[in-house]
Amino acid sequence: MVYYPKSQIKTNLYTPGDQLRVKSTKKEYIGYYWKTSRGEYFTGHSPKNLPFLELEIIPVLPTSSSNVITIAKGNDVYKKLKNIDISKTLLVPTYQKPSPTKEDYNNGSFTRFFAKKNNQNLYIETSLNTYKKLNQKNVDYDYKSYLIFTLIWILTGNPDQTTQTNYNSVLLTEQRLKINSLGKYLNNNYLEFYKQEF
Repeated sequence: MVYYPKSQIKTNLYTPGDQLRVKSTKKEYIGYYWKTSRGEYFTGHSPKNLPFLELEIIPVLPTSSSNVITIAKGNDVYKKLKNIDISKTLLVPTYQKPSPTKEDYNNGSFTRFFAKKNNQNLYIETSLNTYKKLNQKNVDYDYKSYLIFTLIWILTGNPDQTTQTNYNSVLLTEQRLKINSLGKYLNNNYLEFYKQEF
């Protein structure tokens, strides 16, 4: 069973339907669910409810008219209650699982991009594109709320040395930026994406 820190999950959420479906069967899901900071959804109240199934958001199919904007059910109620103009809402970084290329493996390393919420111990791994937009203070993004940074991640070589090097990289980044729990966010998996050289 995978461990999820409390800071990385939201529990006891409920869907009345038309929002989520079971990923393996594509069957609509109604009931309690929980989600991770990586944008993953699972059945049950929390990770303690075993077994749990992975869920996915039901995609909104485009209409025949390209001028129609579809707003998810509930957004209009929320914006009325909170008196929020969602057209002016800033974008936040979203999770992007990195995929090292063949060239990265030939080089032996690649760069990973992260954003950390300033007022929370909440990390998100993101794309180069999002990282650049936050770094350039793009007005469409909530760049003021995030600390952004990169990690050089070793992909090949001796497994023990690779583990130690990636561990040290995380530790030095935590010390340099005065942050903590980055290793936890990465599940202390310092051989992630590692490929044995032959």
